[in-house]
Amino acid sequence: MPATDRVKLHELYFQPLLSQEAIHQRVVELGKELHDRLDSGDPSFIIMLKGAFVFAADLVRASRLSGEIGFVRTSSYSGTETEGEVRLLIPPEEDLIRNKDVVLIEDIIDSGLTMRSFLPKLRKMSPRSITLVTLLHKPQAQRVDVAIDLIGFTIAPKFVVGYGLDYDGLGRQLPAIYQLEEAY
Repeated sequence: MPATDRVKLHELYFQPLLSQEAIHQRVVELGKELHDRLDSGDPSFIIMLKGAFVFAADLVRASRLSGEIGFVRTSSYSGTETEGEVRLLIPPEEDLIRNKDVVLIEDIIDSGLTMRSFLPKLRKMSPRSITLVTLLHKPQAQRVDVAIDLIGFTIAPKFVVGYGLDYDGLGRQLPAIYQLEEAY
């Protein structure tokens, strides 16, 4: 993507990081990996809202797996910074979890705090297995260990938007991923 493709959301500017084509290619690869891991069953896809909805739709189709879909919503961000405290706004449906192979789809894992808070709640619902898939991982920003099964892209610890991720409600519709520009 040329540098002229920068976008402005609220008062901040973002520059291209991952193209629509690169994302599509990686999602297809992740879908194949997921299919190879879970080919023998009908997993429950649990999608972390709001950010993972675009990635999840593409990943579920790319996996060619059948299975039910459920949603979970947590909150830990304020503006461009994680607050550290994770709130469960929409809990998972237990009938989609108990004795099922669960594919937990997340948009981004940075601090790891959301998963550290959420995974024990999910495990208490007695899934057969949990496969954690994230589109983006920021290992340099990670504060707690999280076992991630499939990672789309490893990126620097900069704030990103697009392909479902937002900055205070804006940018989810962008087909590519953009990172916050450095101050000049």
